[in-house]
Amino acid sequence: MSNLSKEYARVNLDIGVSYASDIEKVIEVVNEVGAALAIDPLWRDKIIAPPKFLRVDKFADSAIIIKILGDTQPLAQWEVAGELRKRLKIAFDKNKIEIPFPQRVVHVPDE
Repeated sequence: MSNLSKEYARVNLDIGVSYASDIEKVIEVVNEVGAALAIDPLWRDKIIAPPKFLRVDKFADSAIIIKILGDTQPLAQWEVAGELRKRLKIAFDKNKIEIPFPQRVVHVPDE
């Protein structure tokens, strides 16, 4: 058995997007952001394979959960994931892709 994590680490993100989102647009934005991060002079030495959309992972109560994967240098995955999250938030806002939050409707009986 060998320790493959000494050669690379993995960014593995699960992010929720609104059910109203155009999933093809979400895929495009995620892949563009990951590719841009991978060629950024401040980050390219830490990234082996650009983070990209892998799949729709599940249908949750308030969101469609997507999986994003990318490979980094060992121990760089947390730093790269943090920068990726920041850039995705900016890109999602710009492209009107909503990151939903759980909501509840409360009915109050008439008194």
